[in-house]
Amino acid sequence: MKKRGLCLMMAGIMVLGLTACAGKQESPATGQKGAQEGTTARQFEENTGAASEEGTGLKDTLTIALPVEPATLDPFEHSNQNGFICTTLITEPLIKKTDDGELIPWLAESWEFTDDTTLKIKLKSGVTFHDGSAMSAEDVRFTLCKLAESSFSKALFGSIDVENTKAVGDDTVEVKLLYPYAPLLEAFTTARAGIISETIYTDMGAEAFARQPVGTGPMKFKQWVTGDRIEFEAYENYWGEKPAFENFVARVIVEGSSRTIELETGGVDIAFELAPADWQRISDNPKTQLISGNTRGISYLCLNNSLEPVKGNLKLRQAMAYGLDMTNLVQAAWQGTADVATSYYAENIMGHKAEGPFPYDPEKAKALLAEAGYPEGIDLKYMTYESAINQAFAEVLQNMWGKIGIRLSVEFLDLATFTEKNNAGEITMALMTNTAALNDPDPALIAWPGYRTISLRHGDDHIDELLEKGKSTYDEEERIETYQKLQDYLWENLYTIPIAYPRGAFGARANVANLPFYPDLTPDLTRIQFTE
Repeated sequence: MKKRGLCLMMAGIMVLGLTACAGKQESPATGQKGAQEGTTARQFEENTGAASEEGTGLKDTLTIALPVEPATLDPFEHSNQNGFICTTLITEPLIKKTDDGELIPWLAESWEFTDDTTLKIKLKSGVTFHDGSAMSAEDVRFTLCKLAESSFSKALFGSIDVENTKAVGDDTVEVKLLYPYAPLLEAFTTARAGIISETIYTDMGAEAFARQPVGTGPMKFKQWVTGDRIEFEAYENYWGEKPAFENFVARVIVEGSSRTIELETGGVDIAFELAPADWQRISDNPKTQLISGNTRGISYLCLNNSLEPVKGNLKLRQAMAYGLDMTNLVQAAWQGTADVATSYYAENIMGHKAEGPFPYDPEKAKALLAEAGYPEGIDLKYMTYESAINQAFAEVLQNMWGKIGIRLSVEFLDLATFTEKNNAGEITMALMTNTAALNDPDPALIAWPGYRTISLRHGDDHIDELLEKGKSTYDEEERIETYQKLQDYLWENLYTIPIAYPRGAFGARANVANLPFYPDLTPDLTRIQFTE
């Protein structure tokens, strides 16, 4: 098998140009230096197209509509994009990425790989947290170690060697890796990787920080009115260029049609998770715009494999799969804004292998159900939270499974309770959607590591072995072979049932500029500009 260098790995697999605005990032294996100088926020806008000649300067308030209230704004305690959408204004990463895939220094002034498992990061000077304290190398070390240890972020940052990663003085961090990890630099660009203060986080405690986060970003926390809105205001001592607005409001508007109406009437500037039926309406309205595209996500029926009767009963799981008319199910729930899933991650990610979908065969499903020990059928419980897609999916699921003898009861929970139960492994089964933060198989399979506490809980060591093998080499061909073997194995064991590859869309007022489509569904709101 042909062995490729790390430089090829980063250019080919990560699909990134590693030329920063003032220097060039080369292969870690060569030991050469990365970006040598930092960049200002204005330079970032120029490199990404965020600066607009039509911009009208400051707008008093940017108002967005979220479909659900975030359960937390602590980046170490959730994986819900609604929270990350907000915190792109509060916390900042070490590196940002342009629309063309270039890595640009942000809170990092420069970086250098001295070997495959050692990365030195020099930090930008003059950066302060919202309490006025200076960002230090110790804060960055603390953040990276938290990311490596949290079950929510370990899939991206678990390669970091917590014991040996250290601060070198006030402005340099030496990051040691347990194994080579090709997507590391791109992982640093994600909203999850915002740098926080060790002192502030420790003094506040995780529970308080979750409701009142503190970072280095251009906006600082103002207030959270439970069930209604979250408010930020400008941070007066921000190190970079100010955003094009002085205040930020995230309104919680659960009903999809209400979010659309608020967008159309100017009650909000941007609306997220639009009802599929409203996409064309928003696109046709001269006062609004639809920003849409293919995501890197997969929606799947998550089965809790630690609970009876699913636990250890492959024939029952197969009966569930053959009892679903995937084409009609996806059409009914997503209304033409998703494709039927053919494997365990999206087709636009390296190494995807089409395994299915399962053909709709209700007679085979009934036979499998009987072989599983339930010739008279079975009562199962499904759990979810309110959204148009979730409700439609649950209704169709009930109907289709009812025809083969699976009698499904549906329990609707609020998102906070759903999140809490999911983290505790108490969700019996539910529709879950994972959207890869990076264009790489490893984050695309974020739900699968055995250490995750979510309700999948497959308990299969072979899955972890293949995951470890896939992410710990820089050889592209070897990675593809490993991930295709993994997809074969997952399809054979059916711990979850792949359902759909959703497309995504944001709705915005016509005067909102510099809001490109983000495949991870977490736009960088600091880039927003406004036109006449």
